[in-house]
Amino acid sequence: MKLSYYHKILAKYYEIKKRDCIGELKLEFPDVPAGTLESIVHQESQRKIKKSYYYHGAPENIAKYYQRYVTQIQSKDNKCGILLQIADEIDFSPALLAKFILEYHYKINSKENNLNAEESITKSEISEMFRNTALIQDKHLGAEIKLCILSDSCYGPLCDVLRNLSGSETEKKLKDDLTKLGISFIDERQLRDRGYDKTPDVKLNVPIVFDGHIINWIECKASFGDVERHKEYLRDQLWSYCNRFGPGLVIYWNGYIDELNNCKEQGIVISDSVPTEISFMDPSILMKKTYIDKNINFYQN
Repeated sequence: MKLSYYHKILAKYYEIKKRDCIGELKLEFPDVPAGTLESIVHQESQRKIKKSYYYHGAPENIAKYYQRYVTQIQSKDNKCGILLQIADEIDFSPALLAKFILEYHYKINSKENNLNAEESITKSEISEMFRNTALIQDKHLGAEIKLCILSDSCYGPLCDVLRNLSGSETEKKLKDDLTKLGISFIDERQLRDRGYDKTPDVKLNVPIVFDGHIINWIECKASFGDVERHKEYLRDQLWSYCNRFGPGLVIYWNGYIDELNNCKEQGIVISDSVPTEISFMDPSILMKKTYIDKNINFYQN
């Protein structure tokens, strides 16, 4: 995907101004896979929420949201959805708002009942309630919290489970695809057993050549490769892999911005799938290939 097209998708996302915007984006960009649109929206939503986290998490604002919730309970005939409505109005994560409200609820309860530190609900107990809303004594609040968690595609215990599952599935797909191609490898666990601290998903036992570039390792991401996310991965992971194991490949299963694939000569190639048009490395290539300094200007800006 070209960077300019990615910006069009983001512009439309901000124009829609709705939590559930995937349907409209699919109509506007029918050529983009649904998974790619969902990943783009998910990542941009996370960035937007991070920017407003401390504002909405400020004690005075939480108190205001909680008071509104308590007031509306009395006028809505116990209908569920008050916290979700507030989250949509303030353009914030429903799950994070729900957790703020849950913590504040028990804080107020402790003050009203003059409970000491030993009698008050602990943070770990609140976290457990957030994961299992059936433990919340106030059943109406429990229903509100649960609805927020189920409606949030970016944060919350449900998202954590889905994210871990997605990561496991993509790693399995990578290994299955490599096995079908007859490519021998060792995985992350085996690398850690050998004493490596930072490890890619797989290290190839015999390097391959893809599009004229040597591949020693492969890292896969169940996400879309946008500029900010790719910079983070380069800084935190990919250059380290390159330093330890030589040139490699990063796979963004939900696509990536084409202009980011400009580090091939420095040892990092980007793809959206396991390449099939490959050959096993000819050692003579090493005599011809020189990898220049990685600190290119694009990633200094």
